[in-house]
Amino acid sequence: MNNRLADFALIHASVFDGETTLHNQVISVKGDTIIDVSPFDSALTLPEKQIDLTGLLATSGFIDIQLNGCGGVLFNTDISESTLVTMNSTNLKYGTTQFLPTLITSQQQSMNQAVELVSNLNDKEKMGVLGLHLEGPFINKQKKGAHQAAFIRELDLETAQFLAANANSISVVTLAPENNQQAVIDCLTDAEIIVSIGHSNATYEQLQQKNGLNMTTHLYNAMSPLGSREPGVVGYVFDHKPTAGIIVDGIHVSYASVRIAHDILKDNLFLVTDAVTPAGTDITEFDMAGIPAYVTEGKCHFSDGTIAGAAITTIASIKNLIEHVGLSREEALRMANLYPAKALGIEDEYGMLKTGYKANITLLNANNDIHSVYQMGIQRI
Repeated sequence: MNNRLADFALIHASVFDGETTLHNQVISVKGDTIIDVSPFDSALTLPEKQIDLTGLLATSGFIDIQLNGCGGVLFNTDISESTLVTMNSTNLKYGTTQFLPTLITSQQQSMNQAVELVSNLNDKEKMGVLGLHLEGPFINKQKKGAHQAAFIRELDLETAQFLAANANSISVVTLAPENNQQAVIDCLTDAEIIVSIGHSNATYEQLQQKNGLNMTTHLYNAMSPLGSREPGVVGYVFDHKPTAGIIVDGIHVSYASVRIAHDILKDNLFLVTDAVTPAGTDITEFDMAGIPAYVTEGKCHFSDGTIAGAAITTIASIKNLIEHVGLSREEALRMANLYPAKALGIEDEYGMLKTGYKANITLLNANNDIHSVYQMGIQRI
């Protein structure tokens, strides 16, 4: 590669490319794309702009498939571009360069507004937005968690067709398969919208009867558990191995359960934060889509103790994977970038630091703290 074509080069970097860690590398970037990753010693020419990364590890920017809010904002409460800007700027401080703004169970009007917003965004990738995650309202009231029961309903064909028509703006729809017909699931999957099992009280047999269930929303939480006689949703996931997000804050799921899930699902398990308003702030009280909520010792909850989202960041989740779950640094990073990219089917451009990939680069020090972040080729932190 002729590095003179590059806009800038990151030099003397240790690079975790998604497969292995390489040392003393040059990452050459042009526009929003990595045009070369190669050993510094073999670089014949370098662009005028060079940034020395001695002592730092470069990895692909993190991808959060389930993000309700952060930085003092919540997508459900304010469906606006300014909310997405705040979410993105907060994400970047913690190494996340791409996300799915997540709208939890709401009225049809709010869903329409969210779809219209994302459809009309200019350069949404440069804002870190890959598409919407609609978490509900097509869920099971028995496993509603923090979702408002009044808005929960079955997905009808007209609404499914509306979602399918806007598939360019919608990446994931979380629903309870037992409460929705195969025809509407097919409508979504035919449009290449990922259908995720979530907030579901399904039996193993009910799930066996459905097709197109390719993802799982916050594994273990708000779903029927694995039992000796009834495997439930968790048993189905362990048996059939769709991709699955998991919250690793030490509150939603025990670290031992995370480890068990990882042993079974391997590269089909990825990190999500499920973060809400307080993430990245010191807020202790907030509005959770119309219901007062609180933060106590890191736990977001309603007054009755019901968990209401999370306050964790992706980099904190990665540290938990390393320190408490016992994963290697490389595997923990893959759970934050490569595995979610694969779950979304975008692993040819996102999730790795290799030639031809988008220049989303997170720089970590030896303590796994964020040093700097490049989003689509632009240094943002």
